[in-house]
Amino acid sequence: MQMDRQELEGGICKITLNGSLDIEGAGAVETPFNEVSETYKKVIVDMTNVDFLASIGIRVLVKSAKTIGGRGGRLAVYNPNDAARSVLASTGVDTIVFVEDDEAAAIDVVS
Repeated sequence: MQMDRQELEGGICKITLNGSLDIEGAGAVETPFNEVSETYKKVIVDMTNVDFLASIGIRVLVKSAKTIGGRGGRLAVYNPNDAARSVLASTGVDTIVFVEDDEAAAIDVVS
């Protein structure tokens, strides 16, 4: 799992994930996600190139969303594949993590 981060206008942190968010991938991104969650109040996550989402990966997203939310901010993911979107909805994670279709919608929801 590769994670890139970029600061956008308005204090928004954009995270781009590439690879599988499985046990190995979640382990690789958990510490950087924690750092982002403690630094930014507006975070968007590009999931376009995430090819697999395991429960441990969902945990990373939920933990980050709760940390950001506890500081008055929001985390949104966008463009997950159909399988990931289904998992996020069926587990109820989409009530904690905003799930959007594209970057513009994710920016709107965290702004």
